[in-house]
Amino acid sequence: MTSGVYAVVNKHTGQMYIGSSANLKQRLINQKSFMKTGHRCAIAALKHQPVDVNDFDFRVLLETDSVAEAREVETALLECFWDTGLYNKSPHANGSTGVKRDHDTYSAGAKKQWADPEQRAKKMQSMRGKREVVTCPHCGVQGGGGNMRRYHFEKCATKEQAEKQHQIDQLGKWRDAVLANPDAFGVVLDDVEKQGVLGK
Repeated sequence: MTSGVYAVVNKHTGQMYIGSSANLKQRLINQKSFMKTGHRCAIAALKHQPVDVNDFDFRVLLETDSVAEAREVETALLECFWDTGLYNKSPHANGSTGVKRDHDTYSAGAKKQWADPEQRAKKMQSMRGKREVVTCPHCGVQGGGGNMRRYHFEKCATKEQAEKQHQIDQLGKWRDAVLANPDAFGVVLDDVEKQGVLGK
């Protein structure tokens, strides 16, 4: 495993992406694969456009003794070639980490998207996710995800209240039956034990 600095070069335009890695060979294999498949780890500037990997050269620029050295060399190269229109998003090895973004630009773009009814509807739908919406048979509440399973269906408070009320009503009926006919106490007690109401 060899660390170092590499470049992905557009054969037609000369535009480059400069990077570093602890494992140069594997990184170049991955970069080629990511560009072919449009993987989320592909070079950001090439993600949303048709790319033919045959239009690019994948070159090892320098092998180094450590990753730290590789990152130092990467940063130096980025600073030297930054004005040539690199595919990189930042002029240092940390990528876009720590790069201050223009808040007003991002804010204006977000407001513009939310102002468009079609874009707004798409965003709202994506935020809802693809969860199956279910309805609790006891209280009629609709929803999806863990909260419905946690607080409804068999654990629904409405169901528990209904069961408690049923128990109270049943006990009242048994009490009335015993008061009306003391000899029925044994039958009522058997019924109570069968239903297990007193144990709940």
